Amino acid sequence: MRKFLFLTVAALLMMTVFSSEASAQKKSRKELKAEAKAVQDSLLRLDSMITDGVEMTFKYTDHNFGTMEQGSDVSFNFEFINTGKSDLIINNVATSCGCTTPEWTRQPVASKQRGAIKVKYDSNRIGNFNKTITVYSNAKNSPVELRIRGNIVVKQN
Repeated sequence: MRKFLFLTVAALLMMTVFSSEASAQKKSRKELKAEAKAVQDSLLRLDSMITDGVEMTFKYTDHNFGTMEQGSDVSFNFEFINTGKSDLIINNVATSCGCTTPEWTRQPVASKQRGAIKVKYDSNRIGNFNKTITVYSNAKNSPVELRIRGNIVVKQN
């Protein structure tokens, strides 16, 4: 998607610079070089924004609950920091099944700020589990996969 955006903007800028053959012929070589340099600078700035803009860095991407009793609180906060230079926006957090429920901030996370994605598993389901949580954002490393696993046993009275 970023490459497509980059190529589209590049094409539009080039079309603007060389839009009409007649006006291009009237311009001096110096003017054309200056316009070409302006286009190149714009492309470099756009590339920098795409590359340096946003990156989501997690402390952990995998959590093993071990063995838990049925009905226990089986939740974990996946902490992250926006290590990029622009605001991080989480678009969606998808889980591999309905037994896992994510919660996340709907507000943009500023550069160098922290956030968390809380994931809760339905501990009324007995047995081993291994679930994937996929985080979609405007970060250059999107999507990010998180994983929870463990074993739920029948509660002993």
